[in-house]
Amino acid sequence: MLLEARDEATGEGMSDKQIRDEIMTIFFAGHETTASTLAWSLWLLARHPEHDARLKQEVDAVLQGRPPAFDDLPRLPFTRQVIDEALRLYPPGWMFTRLPVADDEVAGYRIPAGVQLMISPYVTHRLPEYWDAPDEFRPERFAPGADEGRPRLAYFPFAAGPRMCIGNNFALVEAHLLLASIAQRYHLKLVPHYRVRALPIATLRPQPGVLMTLRER
Repeated sequence: MLLEARDEATGEGMSDKQIRDEIMTIFFAGHETTASTLAWSLWLLARHPEHDARLKQEVDAVLQGRPPAFDDLPRLPFTRQVIDEALRLYPPGWMFTRLPVADDEVAGYRIPAGVQLMISPYVTHRLPEYWDAPDEFRPERFAPGADEGRPRLAYFPFAAGPRMCIGNNFALVEAHLLLASIAQRYHLKLVPHYRVRALPIATLRPQPGVLMTLRER
């Protein structure tokens, strides 16, 4: 489709560089970020068996052994809460940059036009003024009504405003369905004495990866 795409005004196709850039964007934004979110979610669940048990109970009760579908997602709220909490603790897009178009002032700091600003969801998501016990894994933070009194942008794993990630809804649906499918079919256990750390490069990756054993349920 990319090779065959043509500009409506000129009839020209994309250059090799444009096609390459589009493909890189698809893989980087559409696959790696969701894979990272699932890896962190499974790692967190394996470290918190009480939440893993609750998720499996929800999935079993709703799905009754059949594969999850889009219409099932509203009835899998705890599964979504696990994903939201994993995105709070380990957002794949851990740092964004913005260029102000005019001079501004934020909290007493002068911001000149054109200066590059670094904005980090990872930092904001762990601020104790917004989150109780911010380093703890608590999916119930995202239960209905639990965000009362919390500033809207205390949580922004996909950025915000007109430059917000265009694929946020797709990514959340994809992760929701995948996590429900995995929990339905497998017990996952971390390999003992295998240390995982967050590596902040282009995305916030689990380094050197999440090594687990799988057992069919």
